[in-house]
Amino acid sequence: MSRPYSLRRRLVWLLTGSVAAIWLLSASVVYQRAHHEADELLDAQMTQVADTLLAIVAAGEVEHFVEELQDQSRHNPVPIAFEVWHGKHGQMQRLVTSMGRGGFESDVTPGFSEHLYRGARWRFYAVQDSDEEYRVVVGQAHAAREGLAREIGLSLLIPAGLALPLMALAVWWGVGRNLRPVDAVARQVGALDPQALTPLDASPALPEEIAPLRTALNALIRRVTEAFENERRFSADAAHELRTPLAALKVQAQVALRAQTADGQQHALAQVIAGVDRMTHLVEQLLTLARVDPAAQDSEPPPLDPAESVTAVCEELLPLAQRQGQTLVVDAASGCRIPVTAGWLRVAVRNLVDNAVRYAGEGARIEVRLARSGSGCVISVADDGPGVAPDLRSHLSARFVRGEVEAEGCGLGLSIVARIAALSHAQLELGDGLPRADGGRGFAATLRFSAA
Repeated sequence: MSRPYSLRRRLVWLLTGSVAAIWLLSASVVYQRAHHEADELLDAQMTQVADTLLAIVAAGEVEHFVEELQDQSRHNPVPIAFEVWHGKHGQMQRLVTSMGRGGFESDVTPGFSEHLYRGARWRFYAVQDSDEEYRVVVGQAHAAREGLAREIGLSLLIPAGLALPLMALAVWWGVGRNLRPVDAVARQVGALDPQALTPLDASPALPEEIAPLRTALNALIRRVTEAFENERRFSADAAHELRTPLAALKVQAQVALRAQTADGQQHALAQVIAGVDRMTHLVEQLLTLARVDPAAQDSEPPPLDPAESVTAVCEELLPLAQRQGQTLVVDAASGCRIPVTAGWLRVAVRNLVDNAVRYAGEGARIEVRLARSGSGCVISVADDGPGVAPDLRSHLSARFVRGEVEAEGCGLGLSIVARIAALSHAQLELGDGLPRADGGRGFAATLRFSAA
């Protein structure tokens, strides 16, 4: 089992680390750019100093310049060293040297160049007049340039380094504030009563990323509540309906034990067997209802032709109808396709035909028809039995509701059909059936499916 982790902590580390990495990259780019700009600035400064010195010495003001330079160097030392060379009799002689520096090579090439001076790397700039009588060499240590670039870098790093903890704290606060809706939903879920689940309150506004979570939780709660309700209803229905048959079986068994004659005992045992058959049918219907009740399709089933299923179900129930002298007519034309689960379709048709066989009475006529209706499909089961009063038909699809005819039913058949119709997006209609000889009409149940 994986250990839980803090989403807030992860977000804070991710955001802070990302900002710090981006800032370091930006600081590096800025530092490189500042170093380049500083080099250009100092090179321009060296060029200006060299040109100025050359103009001074060429004007013959060397002695006055040397005195001024020495005085200025004592009070304001500059990071640039220089030397002035004078050509005399074909030999270059050092004329002026900045204080604290000296010993530059006399053969420094004009323009910019870099050499080692006193064990350190220096950058030099040399310029001479047109007569090549005077030459000025200006030098500057790379360490001074690096120091300037370092100061620029520290000026960027230090404020950001101080601001980084404050930024992390601000990110922590911001992430925590924006995750409060998640905590609110978690508290609502934690406060749910397992015995009475209710959907979460949908009135508080939630971010777009969290609202689907609440919607999904409410959908899950509704499904779980429906499943619990179906379970409770099934348990109550089973307890209610099985209590009476079990009591009757016990009474019949006691009668068989106390019977004084073989005929009495045989009659009581026959009643026990009939009661067992009724309970078997009841348990089968209850189990079917339990399977259908919580069923929910994740996707629409593939379309199928119901003709084969209707014909197969009627062939299974034909012997039962023949034992009661009933006429079972089947007219199932193929070519109609509807989106329904094959197993559910068989259960629905079997319950409709079984109800007709049980309640229509001996010698009745039962017609099962499958036909097109517009773009959809209709399955009807009609008989010429005693029928059902119109005011009672609306209640027949409820559980354990029987018609006016006494028969060995449990009142679950039409309830199962109604549930399958609802799950298959079909309609169950109850109405008048086939005409009788006395002028009345029997009972008919019709399933209307939409086209695939």
